[in-house]
Amino acid sequence: MRSRRQPRLIVLLLAGVLLSACQQEPPPQPPSPSSANGYGATERAFVELAIATDEQALKLVELAGRPELVENRRAELVALRKLLDAPYVNHHAGHDMPGMPTDAEIQLASTSPDALKQFVHAHLTEQLEVLRSAASAITHPPTAEVVELMQRHRTGELSVR
Repeated sequence: MRSRRQPRLIVLLLAGVLLSACQQEPPPQPPSPSSANGYGATERAFVELAIATDEQALKLVELAGRPELVENRRAELVALRKLLDAPYVNHHAGHDMPGMPTDAEIQLASTSPDALKQFVHAHLTEQLEVLRSAASAITHPPTAEVVELMQRHRTGELSVR
């Protein structure tokens, strides 16, 4: 009879220990290096979106015959990738978002000078709006500097027609 009670007693004791452990607060976690320096979810989301947009835009602006557009996108991609705190994954592939040319638009732009002009202008104006919005949300100084760089690029690129 004693052998039957002992396993039950052990199970009851373990259940009590587990229940009391579940009711305790977890020990405080040190801040991650990225959040400790101000680079948080907003900055990461912006950087990932900006990389995806610039990679798509690069395909479009290479068709435009404006070397400054290509140089600016390449410089931005270098600066954006330096901000990443983890490996880059393109979560925006195939999306149709403001400022990001789609594959269909790039294809049409490659055969129609009018479409090319229209899509480049749309990319520049739409992305400038996205950048203005990002500028008000970004708190991490190095990311804010890249946002400012991109805004200067788009403003300058729009002034040349």
